[in-house]
Amino acid sequence: MLFPYLLSAQKYDYMWVIGGYNIPGNEEYGGALINFNANPRTTYYNYREMNMFVCNVSISDTAGNLLFYTNGCDVVGANDTILPNGDNINPGPLRYIDCVQNMRGYASGHQSAVVLPLPDTQGIYYLFHESQSIVYNPIDITTDKLLYSIVDMNANNGKGEVIEKNSLVMFDSLAYGEMNAVKHANGEDWWIITPRESSNQFYIFLFTKDGIVDTFTQTIGKKPLPQNEGYGQNTFSPLGDKMFRFYPYEPVGYYQFDRSLGVFTSYDTIHVEYGNSIAFDGGCAVSPNGRYLYVTALLQAYQFDLWASDISATQTTIAIWDGFKDPIAISFATCQLGPDCKIYILGGGDTRYYHIIHNPDEPGQACNFEQRGLVLPTPSGASIPYFPNYRLGPIDNPGQPCMATVSVSPPLAQPLKNSVQMWPNPASEQITIGFAFRDASENHHLLLTNAVGQVVGDFQLSGAEGEINVSIAHLPTGIYYYTVSGSYAPGTAGKLFINR
Repeated sequence: MLFPYLLSAQKYDYMWVIGGYNIPGNEEYGGALINFNANPRTTYYNYREMNMFVCNVSISDTAGNLLFYTNGCDVVGANDTILPNGDNINPGPLRYIDCVQNMRGYASGHQSAVVLPLPDTQGIYYLFHESQSIVYNPIDITTDKLLYSIVDMNANNGKGEVIEKNSLVMFDSLAYGEMNAVKHANGEDWWIITPRESSNQFYIFLFTKDGIVDTFTQTIGKKPLPQNEGYGQNTFSPLGDKMFRFYPYEPVGYYQFDRSLGVFTSYDTIHVEYGNSIAFDGGCAVSPNGRYLYVTALLQAYQFDLWASDISATQTTIAIWDGFKDPIAISFATCQLGPDCKIYILGGGDTRYYHIIHNPDEPGQACNFEQRGLVLPTPSGASIPYFPNYRLGPIDNPGQPCMATVSVSPPLAQPLKNSVQMWPNPASEQITIGFAFRDASENHHLLLTNAVGQVVGDFQLSGAEGEINVSIAHLPTGIYYYTVSGSYAPGTAGKLFINR
């Protein structure tokens, strides 16, 4: 019963708020939205006063309706107006410079803010945000505080209100961004992890219905090089049992994590062969099935097989920058797994492009890395929002991190020759299999297998073309795989999602 709820009801990451430098009357610049409630996702211009710059986080309700967002300066509702008491978060000289003087947004780094619903509570959300200060002799900028602000979406006639803001969680020199959140083994509470600046020490916080109830520190792994501060990214695997820490020109840190205890249990490294490539920026992400690690290194992108005995030896180059500029190089930077099971990659700095890995569960070039696969209506504000895996369930029923973008309507009346299509997908009680082959002399079979490889269906596809209706009411909720045998359907394969 939990599985379909985790897939369909927790759409906290279905609306992405991007864009900056609004110019009234000019829709080539300014705010934009990416809406994953549509199938496929849609992007559109959205005028707003707030500009995004690096820091970017938003939250939707369980049905995928935008609730509020922030650029690190203010907390803004779905109607693009500052929520009551939502102004002046992260107060201080840096906020004045970034948010008032430069009017661009708080440059506190990717993963410098995250929104988490308060466990076992309706309509209360905690915004955790890192705050920066200026230090002198020599002059520098440091992240020195982790704060939280609370938004009550039950207030203000359902439009939301900030009922507490800028409350101190801890004071110390922290990494530039790199904050992560992952579900507790109980599937309700959260662990929040943030490293110290240029350090291998991590702060680990337990967030429950009572707020932050425990704080731990753990020192593990290798210290990143100081010159790489601000160019890294941390990411958890979809199951939350592994964390990866990327820094340019360094091996990727590989941490095993215990979701019950909130501790890292082991550390290893994945060697990355950068060659002569320039790699002073980049990021990392893990495929939805947990098998492949993706590393972006400015001008190149790599895939590693996490199921191999020697992970480093599986390094495969899946993309090399093709030289496109608009006006700057549209290179490969920070990564984020989308709710449609595609990985989105920030295209360099303040550009109007995201790259897309369309099939991240597939090996090598089959992962389908598309440079500039998503053309944005406006420049991104050098930002891509950070979302943890909100759909991660308890350790004995973790669910799925995302739902692949698939057609929910029948195909055209005349499908392409040598094609097999299945709809609806996701399905609940019945599916239709449509097929068309150039030669009707050979019968074809569609084999349906479950996640452990057991055949649960063998359907004959007779003739040159046609449709058959198949009952799947007896099959449990889950992900299934199909392949088609026969001379005229080589390599035909896909996934079927059953969701009730």
